[in-house]
Amino acid sequence: MKLKFTALFAVLILLPAVLFAVPVVVTWEWLLEDPEVTTFRFQIDSEDPEGWITVDSSVTSYTEQGLDGTVDHTLYLQQSYDGIHFSESTRSVAEAFVVVPEAPPVVEAPAAPVASSPAPPQPEAPAPEVKKAEPVAKSPKAPKAKEPRRFYTKVGINLGYNRQRSRFNSVYDINNLKGGMTVEFHNILSFAKVFGLGVDLDFDYSPYLRGSYRSTLSKVLKGDFGALSTFFRNLEHSFTVSPAVMLNVESGRLALGLGGGGFYTYSLDDMFIDGSTLNYRYGVFAKAALSYRLTDHFTLGIGGKYGVDLDKFASGGHQFLEATMSFGYIF
Repeated sequence: MKLKFTALFAVLILLPAVLFAVPVVVTWEWLLEDPEVTTFRFQIDSEDPEGWITVDSSVTSYTEQGLDGTVDHTLYLQQSYDGIHFSESTRSVAEAFVVVPEAPPVVEAPAAPVASSPAPPQPEAPAPEVKKAEPVAKSPKAPKAKEPRRFYTKVGINLGYNRQRSRFNSVYDINNLKGGMTVEFHNILSFAKVFGLGVDLDFDYSPYLRGSYRSTLSKVLKGDFGALSTFFRNLEHSFTVSPAVMLNVESGRLALGLGGGGFYTYSLDDMFIDGSTLNYRYGVFAKAALSYRLTDHFTLGIGGKYGVDLDKFASGGHQFLEATMSFGYIF
């Protein structure tokens, strides 16, 4: 993000002043030339992280009363396109007002008359040489503020639902629960103010049920609580890691992620896949995620995946869908 306003004015309105410190009123004004700027923040004489006054881009002036007029006062001003990431500070100094007392006039005594004598003739002085004026160098422009870096890391907890569109194991229920955590690196590369490239890394646990959730629930509702013991014995535990490259689109407190990657699942079941002795599966997936910043650090989001196993890709692959809700913390 580059600063688009080109000038920062400070207007000092002084009250009657004497030789000692007096209160003054100072008004700072600035110009806005970039219509995409949404937010300004500023403070006087410091850059305390907790001391910023935040306003929207329609505010282009600030007045402070009761300042000490015998010392300089500095306004630190920053701007933002999304209300979260701010530029470096631009400073404007209102200089101190110093009153210099007038010296009383000095009365000189009249000089005694002196007899004048004719002055001897003086030789004419040579005319001074006239030099051409040197061109005045233009004053250098103030350096523009660098665009703030938008990279950040988020760690989240996920809870979700997995549905097998085509079964990779005929004894498993097609509906399954999942949970885990994710580590997201946003805007490793950023461009065009709201876009960036990042990496997501998901770690999930999925208990696949040998049997049926519907059958277990029906038995429990009929009073057969022994079905719960059978239910837990029939769970087959698996663990999945899923890296993905993401396009990050962020504006204000909303963040959208679109991308794709691969997954690898390891199971404790030696008969994890029909017709195979392998206890793992792998494949590719597409991913979409949407999150909202509840505060500067905490987020709430939803996401989804569509994936295909590559071990059976030649015959169409095992396809699955996932829906996830996540709660994250931004560092």
